[in-house]
Amino acid sequence: MVYEKEAHIARIAVQKAALLTRSISSQILQNKSSSTITKLDKSPVTIGDFSAQAIIINAIKANFPSDEIIGEEDSNDLKENPSLASKISDALQANDVEFNKIGYTNVSLGSKFESVEQISSIIDQGNSQGGNKGRFWALDPIDGTKGFLRGDQYAVCLALIEDGIVKLGVIGCPNLPDNFESPNYKGGLFTAVKGQGSWYSKLYDHKVDQDFTKDLKISMKNELASSSEIKVCEGVEKGHSSHDDQLKIKQYLGIPVDQTLNLDSQVKYCALSKGSAELYLRLPVSASYQEKIWDHAAGNILITESGGIVTDMTGKTLNFGEGRILHSSGVIAGSKQFQGKVIEAIKETILKKN
Repeated sequence: MVYEKEAHIARIAVQKAALLTRSISSQILQNKSSSTITKLDKSPVTIGDFSAQAIIINAIKANFPSDEIIGEEDSNDLKENPSLASKISDALQANDVEFNKIGYTNVSLGSKFESVEQISSIIDQGNSQGGNKGRFWALDPIDGTKGFLRGDQYAVCLALIEDGIVKLGVIGCPNLPDNFESPNYKGGLFTAVKGQGSWYSKLYDHKVDQDFTKDLKISMKNELASSSEIKVCEGVEKGHSSHDDQLKIKQYLGIPVDQTLNLDSQVKYCALSKGSAELYLRLPVSASYQEKIWDHAAGNILITESGGIVTDMTGKTLNFGEGRILHSSGVIAGSKQFQGKVIEAIKETILKKN
């Protein structure tokens, strides 16, 4: 299989990072003030974000040393918060102990974490500027940090991009139920490889197989009777997408309001790919709002490989070869069956008035 090793390492690294974030989530809920800082852009950052980025970059560099990484975080905030840096070091060491119980052999995920300086250096290797040439990974160590802080939905997201094209995506969803109606298990691992489909497995309590095609193959729904049957995913935070504009689209298409799932992070892409919904709306809150590629790269290939489509609000495909910024006007993902109608609805209700 193409990208077999890349997929295997990515899946194990995401699983390891997800284990860490799960283990510390209860601590953060109990004592946010000592586990959270605020960046200049006012978004919350926790020990989970920094630790997960260190774990995944460490694994990538151990196996693919020439690859670059675009990571969301840098270590500047840690240098000004020694108590937080100490907690990250403790969390990473505890995670090593827990992860080793799974029993992986002959798999290197990098050197042992031994000092804050070493951890900071690893985190800062996520400084690639990307572009349309070469090979790099896009990493969001905790996508949906606010959901993580609430004990709700969040995701660990990793994508491999070559010459501006997403080739591989892995998303770990620590709190995603296997079924929204009658859940029996929480924690999903989603994998997509270009030309090889999208796949799902449980996230915890087992070694991920090197052959990802042994997982459950998943696909989007593309055979609804009418647009009124569409289930819609949209974000929880109103600062990330225009809920008012999205309501107009749903009204235009005749989609009942109670058929909306409000979920943080790229979990929305995962819900679509698994058939729990058919449409993801993320309309920009302003003309100046800019998406980051780590917020959509893994989800983009998960949708396209499960039989869906992803565009901006004008119908253009997303371009992941223009640096760290995704220069798109919103994001629309979903069933090919209704994508044309969704774009028509946007033109008639939003773009025409602007």
